[in-house]
Amino acid sequence: MDNLFKIRVLTTAINEMPSANMVVYNRLFRGKEHLEPSDRLAFDVITGSEKLLKNISIYAPATVDDKTGRKTITLTAPRLADKRFIHTAELNALRAYGALGTEMMSTRIAREQADMRVKHDRTLEYWAVNALKGKIYDSDLTTELVDYGVDSTHTVTLSDTDLWSHTSSNPINKIREWKRLIKDDAKTPITGWVMFLGYSAMDNLLKNTSVLALLAYNKGVKIAEEEDVTRLAKTELIEYDNSFISDANVRTRMLGAEYVILVGITNDLVDVPYAPVVDDDAPGGVGNINAGGQGVMFFSKSWKEQDPSGRWIKAEARPLPVLQRPGCVVYAKVV
Repeated sequence: MDNLFKIRVLTTAINEMPSANMVVYNRLFRGKEHLEPSDRLAFDVITGSEKLLKNISIYAPATVDDKTGRKTITLTAPRLADKRFIHTAELNALRAYGALGTEMMSTRIAREQADMRVKHDRTLEYWAVNALKGKIYDSDLTTELVDYGVDSTHTVTLSDTDLWSHTSSNPINKIREWKRLIKDDAKTPITGWVMFLGYSAMDNLLKNTSVLALLAYNKGVKIAEEEDVTRLAKTELIEYDNSFISDANVRTRMLGAEYVILVGITNDLVDVPYAPVVDDDAPGGVGNINAGGQGVMFFSKSWKEQDPSGRWIKAEARPLPVLQRPGCVVYAKVV
């Protein structure tokens, strides 16, 4: 078999491809990936403790403390798998345009593999955004895959004069209010703040009179090109407009234009377990009797089809972006 079609080569290639426009995932979830031994995932949603310790004598035994509050969620890992068939006849048709138009099978496989990795990354980004909202949904936008139990007080819909589009609103006060809520409910130290804003939320923030007054007063606030505010109320601001085409062929924003997500950063905010791929050929996968090799996050392979002549190319992964600290997030409709 040509080395270009070997599982090891294809799997290595798809794992080393750069991530495609994964703003939320790269900012919060990247680096938290790890491989699990089973596709039965169990993870903790953490609440923590808020009490103070009491001073005791050096002769006294240590006090018995309450354990960290945890809610364990168990589920079967989701599966993302895509395969495409490349007809040899497709390559033959290109030969009609001469030698410069000839496309070898290996080149076509590499192109299709790269496109499949983009599709995987787009789905993973969508799941990461949904995790911050509290629930991950499937591609039909209605089937619930997992609920992280975000409290209703952390899912906000503004109205009347609180709307950022209203001339009397004060977004800065709202951000500060939500930060206090997160500090109270996170039950763990917050090391930083980041807010993702839909484009309409950002538009109205930039036009808001109270925000403009603060920017005019505080000359130390950094403003990027085209008046894009990058920090406000000691919070990093990221305008977010990633989208996808839904099953109904409608362009859909991963974060609605009128919404924001405020996140308090902690060391154990999120997690990204990867379950093993169920495939006889996957390194470390379920069914592979030669499972001595280390598992992989993304798996890819190719195989021949005799009639009609051609090759299949497959890409598969079983990740799950986990929100471990639901108290660290506020998801709000502000416009």
